Amino acid sequence: MILAGGGLANCLIAWELIAKRPDLKLLVIERGPVLGGNHTWSFHEHDVSPEILTTLRPFIIASWASQSVHFPCHSRVFEVGYHAISSEKLHAILSAALGSRLMLETGVAELEASRVILGDGRILEARCVIDGRGPQRDAALALGFQKFLGLEVETERPHGETIPVIMDATVVQLDGYRFFYTLPFSPTRLLIEDTYYSDSPELDASLIADRVRAYAAAKEWRIKKIEREEQGVLPVVLAGDIDAYWCRGGGDVPRVGLRAALFHPTTGYSLPDAAAFARILAASTDLSSAGVRRLVEAYSRRLWKRRGFFRLLNRMLFLAATPAERVAVFERFYRLPGPLIERFFADRLMLADQARILAGRPPVAIHRALGVLGEAPAWAFARRVADRPA
Repeated sequence: MILAGGGLANCLIAWELIAKRPDLKLLVIERGPVLGGNHTWSFHEHDVSPEILTTLRPFIIASWASQSVHFPCHSRVFEVGYHAISSEKLHAILSAALGSRLMLETGVAELEASRVILGDGRILEARCVIDGRGPQRDAALALGFQKFLGLEVETERPHGETIPVIMDATVVQLDGYRFFYTLPFSPTRLLIEDTYYSDSPELDASLIADRVRAYAAAKEWRIKKIEREEQGVLPVVLAGDIDAYWCRGGGDVPRVGLRAALFHPTTGYSLPDAAAFARILAASTDLSSAGVRRLVEAYSRRLWKRRGFFRLLNRMLFLAATPAERVAVFERFYRLPGPLIERFFADRLMLADQARILAGRPPVAIHRALGVLGEAPAWAFARRVADRPA
C-alpha cells in the first residue's frame, strides 16, 4: 500500500496499519520535509471513542479538564476534557515507526489505482494507492470558510491562562464572525489564534499576525519570543452534490481526509473522522485500491446523509445572517445545555437536540432564515465566491 501525502488522515491510517497489519508492505510519500505539516489539532474528550482516544494518546501534547467561551453578553466554562496534538510530535513518533517506509521531500506527479508516478519520473507500483494530499476545491460543494492564523509564543511573565479559550468573541468583528482561540501549553507558552468564519478563503498573514500581537498586548501578555506560526483555511459546507463529488476524477483511487469530504461540516475539523476511518480501514479484508475506494466512499456518503442538519445551520449562518449578525448566532448557541453542545461537536445530535437548536426566536430575520431551508441559495453564494478575483 502506498499512502500519497503525509497529512493527518494518512498518518493515522499508517499508525493503525503498523499496529494491526504489521505484515503489510507500506510506504508513505510526503512532498514536504516533515509529516503533518505545521499544525495543532484539538478535539473535545467525547469527539472520539475511548478506544480511539487511547490510539491518539501518544501524539497528545497537552490535555485540560475544562474550556471556556466569551461573548459580549455571555461567558461560560465547560467542564469537558480537551486535548491537543502537534504535528511535531506526530512526525517524531510516526517517522521513527515508519523508518525506511517513509519518503520525505518527494513530489507525486500522478496517481493511479496501482501505481504512483513521482515528480522525478520514477514509478512505484502497489496493490493499493490512497490519495491523502489534502483538500481540493470542487464545484460540487458550496463552501464557506473558517480561516485562522496563530502564533505560538513564549511570554516574558506567566500569562495567567490555565484552560483553553475556544472562543473569545469580545473582539471587534471583522470579515464575518471573528474570535480568538488560545491554548496554554505552560505558564509562559501560549498558542494565540485569530479566527474568522468568512465568505472568503483569502488570508492576509501579515495583517492577521499583527492583530494577534495586538490582542496579546491588550491582554498584557508581553511576548518574549514567537516560537512558530501556523495558518489554515477549513471548509464549512453549505450544500453539495456528494454523487458528483465522488464521480469526478480519480477512477478507483481512494481519497481520504478532507479530500474525501470527511470533516465536521460546521467546524471543518477532520481529526475524529480521520481517526475513525483509519480504524475501519485497518480492519478491512480488502486492501486493494478498489476495495478501499468502496469503503471510504460508502463511509463518506453515509456521513454526508447524516449531516444534513449541520449544512442547514451553516446556510443560516452564512446566508440568513449578515456577517455582523454571526456573533449573535454563536452566542445563542453557547447558551444551550452543555450536553447538547458536546453532542453537536461529536456529531451525535438527536432529533430533540435539533429541535432545541431551532426553537425560539432566531437571532436573524425570520424571512431570511426561511429562505435558506433549501440548498439553492448556497449555490448562488458558491458561484459568487468562486467568481471573486484572486
